[in-house]
Amino acid sequence: MNKIIKTKAVVLKKQNYGDSSLILSLYTEEEGRLSAILKGARKSKTNTGAILDPLNLVEIVIYIKKSREVQLISSADLISNYSLIKDDIYKLKYAYSSIEIIQYLTSEEEKDEKLFKGLVRILDLFNKSEEISSVIFCRFFLFIIKEMGYQFSFKKCAICNSEDIENEELAFNFELGLLCGNCKADHLTVIDISKELFEFFFCLRNNKKIINNAEYLSSKALYFMETYLKYHINSFNGLKSLKLID
Repeated sequence: MNKIIKTKAVVLKKQNYGDSSLILSLYTEEEGRLSAILKGARKSKTNTGAILDPLNLVEIVIYIKKSREVQLISSADLISNYSLIKDDIYKLKYAYSSIEIIQYLTSEEEKDEKLFKGLVRILDLFNKSEEISSVIFCRFFLFIIKEMGYQFSFKKCAICNSEDIENEELAFNFELGLLCGNCKADHLTVIDISKELFEFFFCLRNNKKIINNAEYLSSKALYFMETYLKYHINSFNGLKSLKLID
């Protein structure tokens, strides 16, 4: 069915097409991720091309025709360009990582209002929050893993179901889950989970403030989550945007 809709969208990617047009990858509130073209955008006197820069939150009018792969945008208005993100290379690294994971893990034209709101929320936080950007991104990465159906548990041992394990030398097996100090001796250990990392994930899940060793623990948590997804999604090779700066 063909339709014309007005929807909010986050710009994931932008590339030139022909002499004057733009091809865009968008994550929209009404239609999920889709590809679209805006004809003549680069010759427009209204600076439409800049409005559609990656990371920008926009409102678009788009003509949807299910039989074609690239939809047609008729107009675009800027809601936010998240200028504070773009002035800070550190914020930019994690903001780009956020749209990269949306680009990679979502299916085209699969609506998910919760995911859209989560993406806009995380960009707002990068733009305005005083919390460390790496911690903000860890929270979003954990949210994405849950929304995509790959949630893992750090609540109890996957073998003996013991919950009183926060002070033990823990490990994680990507097939079985979290292993307590006793059970890990009988199973293949993939990644060791320190007490500090265990507590870090607890704070992420429960939205508690993280103060001590936030940068260090963020890097450990991101390594764990990337490795976890690589194991469960064969085509996932990690996030290139995380390597923008060390």
